[in-house]
Amino acid sequence: MGLHRPLLPALLAVGAGSLLFDLTLPLRLPSDADWAEAAGALRASAQAGDAVQIWPVWAERARLFVDAVPVLVEEDLEHADDPGVARLWVLSLPRTPFFSAPDGPLRARGATPAGPERRFGALALRPWDLRAPPIAADLTRSVEEHEVDSVARRCVPVPVGGRFEARGAAGTFLHLRAGVIGERAYDADRPPITVQAFADGAPAGSLEVPRTVRDGTGWRRLDLKLPPGAAERAFVFAVSSPDRGRPFCLQAWTTSG
Repeated sequence: MGLHRPLLPALLAVGAGSLLFDLTLPLRLPSDADWAEAAGALRASAQAGDAVQIWPVWAERARLFVDAVPVLVEEDLEHADDPGVARLWVLSLPRTPFFSAPDGPLRARGATPAGPERRFGALALRPWDLRAPPIAADLTRSVEEHEVDSVARRCVPVPVGGRFEARGAAGTFLHLRAGVIGERAYDADRPPITVQAFADGAPAGSLEVPRTVRDGTGWRRLDLKLPPGAAERAFVFAVSSPDRGRPFCLQAWTTSG
């Protein structure tokens, strides 16, 4: 019996800690008034080329209030693309349990704060200059979002065996992203899907999209320098695989730096 006596205070402490956590959780989460104030601040300060990143990404309630700029939910802030976004507003919930500040990953990708952090109750809002190279052409121009690798991404669905064609400024670099939509990305024993890129009929490069084995690897990327040529070119992205049953989408753009 003596061995069990020390367990009682420990169990009581754990129970009290759990109760305290539950009681204080509402104070750590933003109220509707907090969301509305933050959305109003974005409405007053938003410019062309702005977007807002929710952090953590599960805070989807932001979409009910933020209407001035596109809402992004990238999980990997260090390696996110955010094409066409010059200034990223990070709308975060710093009081939530196990919160990880976004500053480190953003600085690692070369972003710098573009203003002070503002607080709206349980919310924090801060603009970041992404210092990204200017977009020459948004080749896919997708406004629809599709879930790839558990993230809503703006990409164009292209059936396996089909192709996507676009014409636009060549710039200096071509950027291609692609992946299988939804849970079919995890299907076992499926062959990879290949995207071949052409610029004015000449092969520019290829991207292989294998089966997704673990989260965070399903959105594949290809960045390549284009050879000298016309300032404006016709781009073709041909999608092929022995297995045509999986929904697929891609995103492509060019940059001038």
